[in-house]
Amino acid sequence: MQDHVSLNTKTRFGRCLQSLKEIAANMDKDATLAKKDLLQTLSSMELPSGKYLPVYNETLLFLCAYAGNATLRRFAENELKRIALHLKKNYRTIKKSLPENSGLPYTETITSFSPDSLGWLLKQKEFSLYFDSFYNPKLTLNEVLNITLPSLLKAETTAGLNPEDLLEVFGLKPGQYLDFVHGQLESLKEFPQAKDLLSDGLNLFVQVVPRSKQFSRSYNRIPHQPVYYHQDMLKRFDHTQLINEPLPHEPVTPEKIMGYSGKEQLVKVIKYAMSLTEREIDPATYLQEDSMRYIVLERGLTMAIYGMYPERQLPLETYTGFTIFKNGLPVSYGGMWVFGNRSKVGFNVFEPYRGGESGYLLCQLLRVYKQYFNISYFEVEPFQFGADNEDAIASGAFWFYYKFGFRPVDKEISKQVELEQQIIKSRKNYRSSAKTLIGFTGGNIALNLGNSIPADVIQISTQVLNTIKKDWKNNYRQARKQAVEIFCKRVHLNSSNLSVTEIKIMEDLALWAMAMKITNKQKLELMKQMVFRSTTDLYAYQQLLRKFFEK
Repeated sequence: MQDHVSLNTKTRFGRCLQSLKEIAANMDKDATLAKKDLLQTLSSMELPSGKYLPVYNETLLFLCAYAGNATLRRFAENELKRIALHLKKNYRTIKKSLPENSGLPYTETITSFSPDSLGWLLKQKEFSLYFDSFYNPKLTLNEVLNITLPSLLKAETTAGLNPEDLLEVFGLKPGQYLDFVHGQLESLKEFPQAKDLLSDGLNLFVQVVPRSKQFSRSYNRIPHQPVYYHQDMLKRFDHTQLINEPLPHEPVTPEKIMGYSGKEQLVKVIKYAMSLTEREIDPATYLQEDSMRYIVLERGLTMAIYGMYPERQLPLETYTGFTIFKNGLPVSYGGMWVFGNRSKVGFNVFEPYRGGESGYLLCQLLRVYKQYFNISYFEVEPFQFGADNEDAIASGAFWFYYKFGFRPVDKEISKQVELEQQIIKSRKNYRSSAKTLIGFTGGNIALNLGNSIPADVIQISTQVLNTIKKDWKNNYRQARKQAVEIFCKRVHLNSSNLSVTEIKIMEDLALWAMAMKITNKQKLELMKQMVFRSTTDLYAYQQLLRKFFEK
Protein backbone atom coordinates (compact mmCIF):
# COMPACT_ATOMS: atom_id res chain seq x y z
CA MET A 1 0.00 0.00 0.00
CA GLN A 2 1.12 3.60 -0.53
CA ASP A 3 2.95 4.08 2.75
CA HIS A 4 4.98 6.94 1.30
CA VAL A 5 1.88 9.19 1.10
CA SER A 6 1.29 11.00 4.39
CA LEU A 7 -2.38 11.37 5.16
CA ASN A 8 -4.01 14.50 6.52
CA THR A 9 -5.28 13.19 9.84
CA LYS A 10 -6.86 16.55 10.61
CA THR A 11 -9.80 15.52 8.44
CA ARG A 12 -12.18 12.80 9.57
CA PHE A 13 -11.72 10.89 6.32
CA GLY A 14 -7.94 11.08 6.68
CA ARG A 15 -8.07 9.78 10.25
CA CYS A 16 -10.34 6.88 9.32
CA LEU A 17 -8.26 5.97 6.29
CA GLN A 18 -5.06 6.07 8.32
CA SER A 19 -6.61 3.76 10.90
CA LEU A 20 -7.81 1.40 8.17
CA LYS A 21 -4.36 1.25 6.58
CA GLU A 22 -2.74 0.48 9.92
CA ILE A 23 -4.92 -2.57 10.59
CA ALA A 24 -5.55 -3.78 7.02
CA ALA A 25 -3.15 -6.71 7.40
CA ASN A 26 -4.31 -7.58 10.92
CA MET A 27 -6.63 -10.58 10.88
CA ASP A 28 -7.59 -10.95 14.54
CA LYS A 29 -11.22 -10.63 15.64
CA ASP A 30 -10.96 -7.08 17.01
CA ALA A 31 -9.20 -5.81 13.87
CA THR A 32 -11.81 -7.44 11.64
CA LEU A 33 -14.62 -5.69 13.52
CA ALA A 34 -12.72 -2.40 13.43
CA LYS A 35 -12.20 -2.69 9.67
CA LYS A 36 -15.92 -3.22 9.18
CA ASP A 37 -16.76 -0.15 11.28
CA LEU A 38 -14.19 1.99 9.47
CA LEU A 39 -15.44 0.92 6.04
CA GLN A 40 -19.03 1.71 7.06
CA THR A 41 -17.92 5.14 8.25
CA LEU A 42 -15.83 5.87 5.16
CA SER A 43 -18.64 4.75 2.85
CA SER A 44 -20.94 7.35 4.40
CA MET A 45 -18.49 10.20 3.74
CA GLU A 46 -17.70 12.21 0.64
CA LEU A 47 -14.79 10.77 -1.31
CA PRO A 48 -11.52 12.70 -0.95
CA SER A 49 -9.80 14.49 -3.79
CA GLY A 50 -6.15 14.55 -4.73
CA LYS A 51 -3.56 12.02 -3.66
CA TYR A 52 -5.75 10.43 -0.96
CA LEU A 53 -8.12 8.82 -3.46
CA PRO A 54 -5.46 6.45 -4.89
CA VAL A 55 -4.38 5.59 -1.32
CA TYR A 56 -7.94 4.67 -0.41
CA ASN A 57 -8.33 2.71 -3.63
CA GLU A 58 -5.15 0.71 -2.97
CA THR A 59 -6.21 0.00 0.60
CA LEU A 60 -9.51 -1.36 -0.73
CA LEU A 61 -7.66 -3.56 -3.22
CA PHE A 62 -5.59 -5.00 -0.39
CA LEU A 63 -8.79 -5.78 1.53
CA CYS A 64 -10.22 -7.54 -1.54
CA ALA A 65 -7.10 -9.66 -2.00
CA TYR A 66 -6.65 -10.37 1.71
CA ALA A 67 -10.29 -10.49 2.73
CA GLY A 68 -11.12 -11.42 6.32
CA ASN A 69 -14.69 -12.40 5.50
CA ALA A 70 -17.41 -11.97 2.89
CA THR A 71 -18.83 -8.85 4.56
CA LEU A 72 -15.51 -7.00 4.51
CA ARG A 73 -14.90 -7.94 0.89
CA ARG A 74 -18.39 -6.76 -0.08
CA PHE A 75 -17.83 -3.41 1.66
CA ALA A 76 -14.48 -3.00 -0.13
CA GLU A 77 -15.96 -3.92 -3.52
CA ASN A 78 -18.84 -1.48 -3.03
CA GLU A 79 -16.39 1.31 -2.24
CA LEU A 80 -14.37 0.48 -5.36
CA LYS A 81 -17.60 0.81 -7.35
CA ARG A 82 -18.33 4.15 -5.68
CA ILE A 83 -14.88 5.43 -6.64
CA ALA A 84 -15.33 4.24 -10.23
CA LEU A 85 -18.72 5.99 -10.56
CA HIS A 86 -17.31 9.13 -8.95
CA LEU A 87 -14.46 9.27 -11.46
CA LYS A 88 -16.69 8.46 -14.42
CA LYS A 89 -18.84 11.48 -13.57
CA ASN A 90 -16.26 13.92 -12.24
CA TYR A 91 -12.84 13.06 -13.69
CA ARG A 92 -12.58 16.14 -15.90
CA THR A 93 -13.24 18.50 -13.01
CA ILE A 94 -10.91 16.80 -10.50
CA LYS A 95 -8.24 15.64 -12.97
CA LYS A 96 -5.64 18.21 -11.91
CA SER A 97 -5.89 17.23 -8.24
CA LEU A 98 -5.09 13.56 -8.91
CA PRO A 99 -1.59 12.11 -9.21
CA GLU A 100 -0.49 11.28 -12.75
CA ASN A 101 -0.89 7.71 -13.98
CA SER A 102 -2.74 6.54 -10.87
CA GLY A 103 -4.38 3.59 -12.64
CA LEU A 104 -7.76 4.59 -11.19
CA PRO A 105 -10.89 3.82 -13.26
CA TYR A 106 -11.57 6.25 -16.13
CA THR A 107 -8.30 8.15 -15.56
CA GLU A 108 -5.81 8.58 -18.37
CA THR A 109 -2.26 7.28 -18.43
CA ILE A 110 0.58 8.98 -20.30
CA THR A 111 3.61 6.76 -20.78
CA SER A 112 5.81 5.06 -23.37
CA PHE A 113 5.57 1.52 -24.68
CA SER A 114 7.83 -0.77 -26.66
CA PRO A 115 6.67 -1.24 -30.30
CA ASP A 116 5.34 -4.74 -29.59
CA SER A 117 3.38 -3.62 -26.52
CA LEU A 118 2.00 -0.66 -28.43
CA GLY A 119 0.97 -2.88 -31.33
CA TRP A 120 -0.94 -5.18 -28.99
CA LEU A 121 -2.58 -2.30 -27.12
CA LEU A 122 -3.76 -0.71 -30.38
CA LYS A 123 -5.93 -3.80 -30.94
CA GLN A 124 -7.72 -3.59 -27.58
CA LYS A 125 -11.18 -2.07 -27.07
CA GLU A 126 -11.17 -0.93 -23.42
CA PHE A 127 -9.43 2.38 -24.19
CA SER A 128 -8.35 4.80 -26.91
CA LEU A 129 -4.71 5.59 -27.65
CA TYR A 130 -3.46 8.99 -28.78
CA PHE A 131 -0.08 10.41 -29.72
CA ASP A 132 1.28 12.58 -26.92
CA SER A 133 4.87 13.57 -27.70
CA PHE A 134 8.42 12.57 -28.45
CA TYR A 135 9.90 13.22 -25.01
CA ASN A 136 13.59 14.23 -25.01
CA PRO A 137 14.31 12.02 -28.03
CA LYS A 138 17.83 10.83 -28.81
CA LEU A 139 16.83 10.42 -32.45
CA THR A 140 14.70 12.78 -34.52
CA LEU A 141 11.68 11.57 -36.44
CA ASN A 142 13.52 12.64 -39.60
CA GLU A 143 16.38 10.25 -38.78
CA VAL A 144 14.05 7.34 -38.09
CA LEU A 145 11.88 7.84 -41.17
CA ASN A 146 14.99 8.14 -43.32
CA ILE A 147 15.57 4.48 -42.42
CA THR A 148 12.02 3.16 -42.58
CA LEU A 149 10.41 5.01 -45.51
CA PRO A 150 10.57 3.88 -49.15
CA SER A 151 13.42 5.59 -51.02
CA LEU A 152 11.05 7.76 -53.08
CA LEU A 153 9.70 9.43 -49.92
CA LYS A 154 12.96 9.97 -48.04
CA ALA A 155 13.64 13.40 -49.52
CA GLU A 156 11.13 14.94 -47.12
CA THR A 157 13.19 13.76 -44.13
CA THR A 158 16.21 15.88 -45.08
CA ALA A 159 14.48 19.26 -44.78
CA GLY A 160 14.93 19.44 -41.00
CA LEU A 161 11.22 19.84 -40.22
CA ASN A 162 9.93 19.34 -36.68
CA PRO A 163 7.84 16.17 -36.13
CA GLU A 164 4.41 17.79 -36.49
CA ASP A 165 5.36 19.66 -39.68
CA LEU A 166 6.94 16.54 -41.14
CA LEU A 167 3.85 14.45 -40.42
CA GLU A 168 1.68 17.17 -41.95
CA VAL A 169 3.76 16.97 -45.14
CA PHE A 170 2.75 13.32 -45.37
CA GLY A 171 -0.90 14.37 -45.11
CA LEU A 172 -1.43 13.00 -41.62
CA LYS A 173 -3.80 14.38 -39.01
CA PRO A 174 -2.98 14.20 -35.26
CA GLY A 175 -5.32 11.24 -34.82
CA GLN A 176 -3.26 9.30 -37.37
CA TYR A 177 0.20 10.03 -35.94
CA LEU A 178 0.33 7.03 -33.64
CA ASP A 179 -0.65 4.41 -36.22
CA PHE A 180 1.75 5.91 -38.73
CA VAL A 181 4.79 5.98 -36.44
CA HIS A 182 4.05 2.50 -35.11
CA GLY A 183 3.62 1.23 -38.67
CA GLN A 184 7.00 2.64 -39.63
CA LEU A 185 8.68 0.91 -36.71
CA GLU A 186 6.89 -2.35 -37.56
CA SER A 187 8.39 -2.22 -41.06
CA LEU A 188 11.56 -3.36 -39.29
CA LYS A 189 9.93 -6.39 -37.62
CA GLU A 190 12.46 -8.69 -39.30
CA PHE A 191 15.13 -6.80 -37.38
CA PRO A 192 13.68 -6.62 -33.84
CA GLN A 193 16.79 -5.20 -32.17
CA ALA A 194 16.97 -2.38 -34.73
CA LYS A 195 13.26 -1.71 -34.26
CA ASP A 196 13.71 -1.45 -30.49
CA LEU A 197 16.76 0.79 -30.86
CA LEU A 198 14.92 3.28 -33.07
CA SER A 199 11.88 3.21 -30.79
CA ASP A 200 14.03 3.93 -27.74
CA GLY A 201 15.63 6.80 -29.63
CA LEU A 202 12.27 8.38 -30.48
CA ASN A 203 10.93 7.96 -26.93
CA LEU A 204 7.33 8.10 -28.12
CA PHE A 205 4.83 8.90 -25.37
CA VAL A 206 1.22 7.80 -25.66
CA GLN A 207 -1.99 8.92 -23.95
CA VAL A 208 -4.26 6.06 -22.87
CA VAL A 209 -7.89 7.11 -22.31
CA PRO A 210 -10.10 4.34 -20.83
CA ARG A 211 -13.52 3.62 -22.30
CA SER A 212 -14.48 1.29 -19.45
CA LYS A 213 -13.48 0.61 -15.86
CA GLN A 214 -11.85 -2.69 -16.90
CA PHE A 215 -8.64 -0.86 -17.79
CA SER A 216 -7.83 0.09 -14.22
CA ARG A 217 -5.94 -1.36 -11.29
CA SER A 218 -9.29 -1.80 -9.55
CA TYR A 219 -10.89 -4.07 -12.14
CA ASN A 220 -7.98 -5.65 -13.98
CA ARG A 221 -8.48 -9.14 -12.56
CA ILE A 222 -9.51 -12.67 -13.41
CA PRO A 223 -12.55 -14.52 -11.99
CA HIS A 224 -11.72 -16.59 -8.93
CA GLN A 225 -13.97 -18.91 -6.97
CA PRO A 226 -14.16 -19.75 -4.19
CA VAL A 227 -12.80 -16.64 -2.49
CA TYR A 228 -10.23 -17.42 0.17
CA TYR A 229 -11.01 -15.64 3.45
CA HIS A 230 -8.15 -15.09 5.86
CA GLN A 231 -8.21 -16.11 9.50
CA ASP A 232 -4.56 -15.11 9.81
CA MET A 233 -1.70 -13.48 7.92
CA LEU A 234 0.96 -16.09 7.21
CA LYS A 235 4.28 -14.42 8.03
CA ARG A 236 6.10 -17.23 9.82
CA PHE A 237 6.22 -20.69 8.28
CA ASP A 238 8.68 -23.43 7.42
CA HIS A 239 9.81 -22.30 3.98
CA THR A 240 11.76 -25.51 3.31
CA GLN A 241 8.68 -27.61 4.01
CA LEU A 242 6.54 -25.43 1.74
CA ILE A 243 9.04 -25.49 -1.15
CA ASN A 244 9.20 -29.30 -0.94
CA GLU A 245 5.48 -29.88 -0.45
CA PRO A 246 4.05 -31.60 -3.57
CA LEU A 247 2.08 -29.28 -5.84
CA PRO A 248 -1.73 -29.62 -5.81
CA HIS A 249 -1.48 -30.46 -9.52
CA GLU A 250 1.00 -30.06 -12.36
CA PRO A 251 0.78 -26.70 -14.14
CA VAL A 252 -1.49 -27.08 -17.18
CA THR A 253 -2.51 -24.98 -20.15
CA PRO A 254 -4.93 -22.29 -18.88
CA GLU A 255 -7.78 -23.34 -21.16
CA LYS A 256 -8.04 -26.65 -19.30
CA ILE A 257 -9.08 -24.75 -16.18
CA MET A 258 -10.74 -21.58 -17.44
CA GLY A 259 -11.62 -22.28 -21.08
CA TYR A 260 -10.37 -20.35 -24.10
CA SER A 261 -12.24 -17.14 -23.24
CA GLY A 262 -10.76 -17.33 -19.75
CA LYS A 263 -7.30 -17.71 -21.25
CA GLU A 264 -7.85 -14.60 -23.39
CA GLN A 265 -8.83 -12.68 -20.27
CA LEU A 266 -5.77 -14.02 -18.44
CA VAL A 267 -3.43 -12.76 -21.18
CA LYS A 268 -5.15 -9.38 -21.11
CA VAL A 269 -4.89 -9.04 -17.32
CA ILE A 270 -1.19 -9.97 -17.38
CA LYS A 271 -0.42 -7.36 -20.02
CA TYR A 272 -2.71 -4.68 -18.56
CA ALA A 273 -1.06 -5.14 -15.15
CA MET A 274 2.19 -4.02 -16.76
CA SER A 275 0.69 -1.10 -18.68
CA LEU A 276 -1.26 0.22 -15.68
CA THR A 277 1.89 0.33 -13.57
CA GLU A 278 4.16 1.68 -16.33
CA ARG A 279 6.26 -1.46 -16.34
CA GLU A 280 7.42 -3.84 -19.02
CA ILE A 281 9.11 -7.19 -18.70
CA ASP A 282 10.06 -9.05 -21.86
CA PRO A 283 8.05 -12.23 -21.16
CA ALA A 284 4.84 -10.18 -20.80
CA THR A 285 5.62 -7.99 -23.82
CA TYR A 286 6.56 -10.92 -26.08
CA LEU A 287 4.26 -13.45 -24.42
CA GLN A 288 3.86 -16.66 -26.41
CA GLU A 289 0.36 -17.84 -25.58
CA ASP A 290 0.87 -21.53 -26.30
CA SER A 291 3.71 -21.55 -23.76
CA MET A 292 1.40 -20.56 -20.91
CA ARG A 293 0.91 -22.81 -17.91
CA TYR A 294 -1.45 -22.24 -14.99
CA ILE A 295 -1.65 -23.70 -11.50
CA VAL A 296 -4.13 -23.35 -8.64
CA LEU A 297 -2.34 -23.14 -5.29
CA GLU A 298 -3.41 -22.71 -1.66
CA ARG A 299 -4.79 -19.66 0.18
CA GLY A 300 -6.52 -18.17 -2.87
CA LEU A 301 -3.37 -18.13 -5.01
CA THR A 302 -3.06 -19.02 -8.66
CA MET A 303 -0.02 -18.59 -10.89
CA ALA A 304 0.55 -18.17 -14.61
CA ILE A 305 3.92 -19.03 -16.18
CA TYR A 306 4.77 -17.98 -19.72
CA GLY A 307 7.61 -17.83 -22.23
CA MET A 308 8.45 -15.56 -25.15
CA TYR A 309 8.45 -15.72 -28.92
CA PRO A 310 11.54 -17.75 -29.97
CA GLU A 311 13.07 -14.82 -31.86
CA ARG A 312 13.04 -12.82 -28.61
CA GLN A 313 14.37 -15.56 -26.38
CA LEU A 314 17.81 -15.42 -24.79
CA PRO A 315 20.73 -17.61 -25.91
CA LEU A 316 20.80 -20.99 -24.14
CA GLU A 317 18.82 -20.01 -21.01
CA THR A 318 15.03 -19.55 -21.11
CA TYR A 319 13.59 -16.28 -19.86
CA THR A 320 10.12 -17.01 -18.47
CA GLY A 321 7.64 -14.68 -16.82
CA PHE A 322 5.15 -15.27 -14.04
CA THR A 323 2.13 -13.51 -12.59
CA ILE A 324 0.70 -14.54 -9.23
CA PHE A 325 -2.96 -13.85 -8.47
CA LYS A 326 -4.61 -13.56 -5.06
CA ASN A 327 -8.37 -14.10 -5.17
CA GLY A 328 -8.16 -13.13 -8.85
CA LEU A 329 -6.16 -9.92 -8.36
CA PRO A 330 -2.64 -9.73 -9.86
CA VAL A 331 -0.42 -9.25 -6.79
CA SER A 332 3.03 -10.30 -7.97
CA TYR A 333 5.02 -10.56 -11.20
CA GLY A 334 8.55 -11.08 -12.44
CA GLY A 335 10.93 -13.20 -14.45
CA MET A 336 12.87 -16.43 -14.04
CA TRP A 337 15.95 -17.13 -16.14
CA VAL A 338 16.03 -20.94 -16.35
CA PHE A 339 19.07 -22.96 -17.41
CA GLY A 340 18.93 -26.65 -16.57
CA ASN A 341 18.70 -27.03 -12.80
CA ARG A 342 19.50 -23.39 -12.19
CA SER A 343 17.42 -20.20 -12.29
CA LYS A 344 17.88 -16.52 -11.59
CA VAL A 345 14.94 -14.94 -9.78
CA GLY A 346 13.30 -11.57 -10.43
CA PHE A 347 10.48 -11.24 -7.89
CA ASN A 348 8.21 -8.21 -7.46
CA VAL A 349 5.03 -7.46 -5.52
CA PHE A 350 2.66 -4.78 -6.81
CA GLU A 351 2.49 -1.79 -4.43
CA PRO A 352 -1.03 -2.25 -3.00
CA TYR A 353 -0.18 -5.74 -1.74
CA ARG A 354 3.24 -5.24 -0.13
CA GLY A 355 1.86 -5.48 3.39
CA GLY A 356 0.56 -8.98 2.74
CA GLU A 357 2.10 -12.43 2.49
CA SER A 358 5.08 -11.48 0.31
CA GLY A 359 7.35 -14.18 1.76
CA TYR A 360 4.70 -16.81 1.15
CA LEU A 361 4.34 -15.62 -2.46
CA LEU A 362 8.10 -15.92 -3.01
CA CYS A 363 8.23 -19.42 -1.55
CA GLN A 364 5.26 -20.54 -3.65
CA LEU A 365 7.13 -19.27 -6.71
CA LEU A 366 10.25 -21.23 -5.71
CA ARG A 367 8.09 -24.28 -5.01
CA VAL A 368 6.51 -24.25 -8.47
CA TYR A 369 9.81 -23.76 -10.29
CA LYS A 370 11.63 -26.32 -8.15
CA GLN A 371 9.07 -28.99 -8.86
CA TYR A 372 8.02 -28.14 -12.42
CA PHE A 373 11.47 -27.25 -13.78
CA ASN A 374 13.52 -29.32 -11.30
CA ILE A 375 15.41 -26.22 -10.16
CA SER A 376 17.84 -26.88 -7.32
CA TYR A 377 19.72 -23.57 -7.36
CA PHE A 378 18.02 -20.15 -7.26
CA GLU A 379 20.03 -16.95 -7.60
CA VAL A 380 19.11 -13.30 -7.06
CA GLU A 381 21.09 -10.43 -8.59
CA PRO A 382 22.08 -7.37 -6.48
CA PHE A 383 19.52 -4.91 -7.90
CA GLN A 384 16.73 -6.97 -6.33
CA PHE A 385 18.11 -6.36 -2.85
CA GLY A 386 19.64 -2.90 -3.12
CA ALA A 387 22.20 -2.17 -5.84
CA ASP A 388 21.10 1.18 -7.32
CA ASN A 389 17.72 0.50 -5.72
CA GLU A 390 16.85 2.82 -2.82
CA ASP A 391 13.48 1.18 -2.20
CA ALA A 392 15.11 -2.22 -1.73
CA ILE A 393 17.62 -0.76 0.74
CA ALA A 394 14.88 1.07 2.67
CA SER A 395 12.77 -2.08 2.93
CA GLY A 396 15.68 -4.29 3.97
CA ALA A 397 15.15 -6.57 0.97
CA PHE A 398 18.41 -8.41 1.64
CA TRP A 399 17.07 -9.73 4.95
CA PHE A 400 13.79 -10.66 3.25
CA TYR A 401 15.66 -13.09 0.98
CA TYR A 402 17.99 -14.13 3.79
CA LYS A 403 14.98 -15.23 5.86
CA PHE A 404 14.10 -17.76 3.17
CA GLY A 405 17.54 -19.31 2.84
CA PHE A 406 19.35 -17.08 0.33
CA ARG A 407 23.03 -16.52 1.17
CA PRO A 408 25.81 -14.44 -0.42
CA VAL A 409 27.79 -16.25 -3.12
CA ASP A 410 30.88 -14.15 -2.36
CA LYS A 411 32.79 -15.49 0.66
CA GLU A 412 33.93 -12.08 1.93
CA ILE A 413 30.39 -10.69 1.82
CA SER A 414 29.21 -13.85 3.57
CA LYS A 415 31.59 -13.10 6.46
CA GLN A 416 30.25 -9.52 6.69
CA VAL A 417 26.70 -10.86 6.84
CA GLU A 418 27.60 -13.29 9.64
CA LEU A 419 29.07 -10.41 11.68
CA GLU A 420 25.95 -8.32 11.08
CA GLN A 421 23.79 -11.25 12.18
CA GLN A 422 25.67 -11.40 15.47
CA ILE A 423 25.06 -7.68 16.04
CA ILE A 424 21.34 -8.09 15.29
CA LYS A 425 21.04 -10.94 17.79
CA SER A 426 22.89 -9.00 20.51
CA ARG A 427 21.11 -5.64 20.18
CA LYS A 428 17.39 -5.22 20.70
CA ASN A 429 15.59 -3.16 18.01
CA TYR A 430 18.82 -2.90 15.98
CA ARG A 431 18.35 -2.22 12.26
CA SER A 432 21.08 -2.60 9.63
CA SER A 433 22.21 0.72 8.21
CA ALA A 434 21.83 1.60 4.54
CA LYS A 435 25.63 1.61 4.23
CA THR A 436 25.81 -1.94 5.58
CA LEU A 437 23.07 -3.19 3.25
CA ILE A 438 24.70 -1.53 0.25
CA GLY A 439 27.88 -3.38 1.19
CA PHE A 440 26.01 -6.66 0.76
CA THR A 441 25.17 -5.84 -2.88
CA GLY A 442 28.65 -6.59 -4.20
CA GLY A 443 27.55 -10.01 -5.44
CA ASN A 444 24.62 -12.35 -5.97
CA ILE A 445 22.79 -14.28 -3.28
CA ALA A 446 21.67 -17.87 -3.81
CA LEU A 447 19.47 -20.60 -2.39
CA ASN A 448 21.03 -24.01 -3.00
CA LEU A 449 18.57 -26.87 -2.54
CA GLY A 450 20.96 -29.50 -3.88
CA ASN A 451 24.40 -30.90 -3.19
CA SER A 452 26.27 -29.02 -5.93
CA ILE A 453 26.15 -25.80 -7.94
CA PRO A 454 24.76 -26.37 -11.47
CA ALA A 455 26.51 -24.98 -14.54
CA ASP A 456 25.79 -21.36 -15.44
CA VAL A 457 25.45 -19.72 -18.86
CA ILE A 458 28.11 -17.19 -17.81
CA GLN A 459 30.64 -20.01 -17.41
CA ILE A 460 29.91 -21.20 -20.93
CA SER A 461 30.01 -17.74 -22.54
CA THR A 462 33.28 -16.97 -20.73
CA GLN A 463 34.82 -20.20 -22.00
CA VAL A 464 33.63 -19.43 -25.54
CA LEU A 465 35.13 -15.95 -25.36
CA ASN A 466 38.45 -17.24 -24.01
CA THR A 467 38.62 -19.94 -26.69
CA ILE A 468 38.07 -17.45 -29.49
CA LYS A 469 40.70 -15.13 -28.05
CA LYS A 470 43.24 -17.91 -27.61
CA ASP A 471 42.66 -20.26 -30.56
CA TRP A 472 41.22 -17.86 -33.13
CA LYS A 473 43.05 -14.65 -32.24
CA ASN A 474 39.72 -12.80 -31.86
CA ASN A 475 38.48 -13.82 -35.33
CA TYR A 476 34.88 -14.24 -34.18
CA ARG A 477 33.44 -14.74 -37.64
CA GLN A 478 35.82 -17.54 -38.55
CA ALA A 479 35.43 -19.19 -35.15
CA ARG A 480 31.65 -19.25 -35.52
CA LYS A 481 31.87 -20.61 -39.07
CA GLN A 482 34.24 -23.40 -38.04
CA ALA A 483 32.19 -24.29 -34.94
CA VAL A 484 29.00 -24.57 -37.01
CA GLU A 485 30.65 -26.73 -39.67
CA ILE A 486 32.08 -29.13 -37.08
CA PHE A 487 28.82 -29.32 -35.11
CA CYS A 488 26.63 -29.93 -38.18
CA LYS A 489 29.00 -32.63 -39.43
CA ARG A 490 29.05 -34.44 -36.09
CA VAL A 491 25.26 -34.42 -35.60
CA HIS A 492 24.39 -34.88 -39.31
CA LEU A 493 22.49 -31.60 -39.52
CA ASN A 494 21.87 -29.64 -42.73
CA SER A 495 21.83 -25.99 -41.65
CA SER A 496 20.17 -24.90 -44.92
CA ASN A 497 16.94 -26.52 -43.67
CA LEU A 498 16.85 -24.46 -40.47
CA SER A 499 14.82 -21.33 -39.75
CA VAL A 500 16.54 -18.08 -38.82
CA THR A 501 15.75 -18.66 -35.13
CA GLU A 502 16.95 -22.28 -35.28
CA ILE A 503 20.21 -21.14 -36.88
CA LYS A 504 20.71 -18.67 -34.04
CA ILE A 505 20.38 -21.31 -31.31
CA MET A 506 22.41 -23.82 -33.36
CA GLU A 507 25.31 -21.33 -33.58
CA ASP A 508 25.24 -20.84 -29.80
CA LEU A 509 25.22 -24.60 -29.22
CA ALA A 510 28.01 -25.11 -31.76
CA LEU A 511 30.23 -22.54 -30.04
CA TRP A 512 29.46 -24.19 -26.69
CA ALA A 513 30.42 -27.61 -28.07
CA MET A 514 33.64 -26.23 -29.55
CA ALA A 515 34.73 -24.30 -26.45
CA MET A 516 33.94 -27.13 -24.03
CA LYS A 517 35.33 -29.78 -26.41
CA ILE A 518 32.09 -31.79 -26.33
CA THR A 519 32.52 -34.97 -28.40
CA ASN A 520 30.27 -37.41 -26.52
CA LYS A 521 27.72 -38.70 -29.06
CA GLN A 522 24.83 -38.76 -26.58
CA LYS A 523 25.47 -35.18 -25.51
CA LEU A 524 25.80 -34.01 -29.11
CA GLU A 525 22.52 -35.73 -29.99
CA LEU A 526 20.81 -33.92 -27.11
CA MET A 527 22.25 -30.63 -28.38
CA LYS A 528 20.88 -31.39 -31.85
CA GLN A 529 17.41 -31.92 -30.37
CA MET A 530 17.78 -28.62 -28.47
CA VAL A 531 18.08 -26.78 -31.81
CA PHE A 532 14.48 -27.68 -32.61
CA ARG A 533 12.92 -27.81 -29.14
CA SER A 534 14.19 -24.39 -28.07
CA THR A 535 11.98 -22.73 -30.67
CA THR A 536 8.86 -24.86 -30.16
CA ASP A 537 8.62 -26.05 -26.54
CA LEU A 538 10.53 -24.33 -23.74
CA TYR A 539 9.63 -27.09 -21.28
CA ALA A 540 10.99 -29.87 -23.52
CA TYR A 541 14.08 -27.76 -24.21
CA GLN A 542 14.81 -27.40 -20.50
CA GLN A 543 14.28 -31.14 -20.04
CA LEU A 544 16.93 -31.78 -22.72
CA LEU A 545 19.32 -29.43 -20.93
CA ARG A 546 18.84 -31.30 -17.67
CA LYS A 547 19.50 -34.62 -19.41
CA PHE A 548 22.62 -33.11 -20.97
CA PHE A 549 24.07 -32.18 -17.59
CA GLU A 550 23.21 -35.60 -16.16
CA LYS A 551 25.37 -37.38 -18.76
